[in-house]
Amino acid sequence: MRGKTCILTVGSTRFDPLVHAFLSADSLASLAALGITTVVAQVGNSALPGGYEEGSTTLAHGLELRILRFAADLEEQVGQADLVVSHAGAGSILSFLRPLGDSANPATRPVSDRTLVLVPNSTLMDSHQSDLAEEMNRKGWATVCWSTDDLAMTLHGLAAKKQAHGDTNSDVQAQVDAGKVQRILDEVLGYAP
Repeated sequence: MRGKTCILTVGSTRFDPLVHAFLSADSLASLAALGITTVVAQVGNSALPGGYEEGSTTLAHGLELRILRFAADLEEQVGQADLVVSHAGAGSILSFLRPLGDSANPATRPVSDRTLVLVPNSTLMDSHQSDLAEEMNRKGWATVCWSTDDLAMTLHGLAAKKQAHGDTNSDVQAQVDAGKVQRILDEVLGYAP
């Protein structure tokens, strides 16, 4: 049986509060409760909390943790992950959704088999991350954690739902239509006519 994987991605922008919240003991315990065995934290230019450094480590709760700044194959890793915790940037959302159109690559898995948790970076100048997250949440395509302070609680909620229902995706991830996603991204990012 394949272990489950969770990936954190912050892209290239620094997002220290998300990295710190994700690597907290409470968040890692919730990931273990979700059946996650491998955790990949793509931290970009973010500062790491004390006691963490780039490379592989085994943590409590039986989790294998890899911390990396950047990865050439990050999009592929995101496409294969069971759970993705991400800033709400358009590129990272597309990396999660891109397997929709990639039937030629059997390594990617359908969105309906995976869970996306978005954490908008409210420190950015414009509000496109919040706008995208709000629309993804409204459509049922992602769970949104509006504050990094609430990340552990959001992951705990997913774990509680899994325990109660046996599946975290059935009512969180509505059927995703690639065309609708493209129109939403175009509209939010100002490319719509």
